[in-house]
Amino acid sequence: MIVLHKKRLILIGSMLCLSLTMFSLKSTFTVPKTVETVNLPVSNRVIVLDAGHRSSR
Repeated sequence: MIVLHKKRLILIGSMLCLSLTMFSLKSTFTVPKTVETVNLPVSNRVIVLDAGHRSSR
């Protein structure tokens, strides 16, 4: 039989809050920040595609 005392409930609640706080802080510090970059030789250029409908025979 589980006996619930006020001290035990406070202890369990505080440990739960502490663990949730530490988990959220850990998640904040371990997520890498990403920066979008374009590293292609065709950036800021116009690309023209030709269908090639000339006769090759």
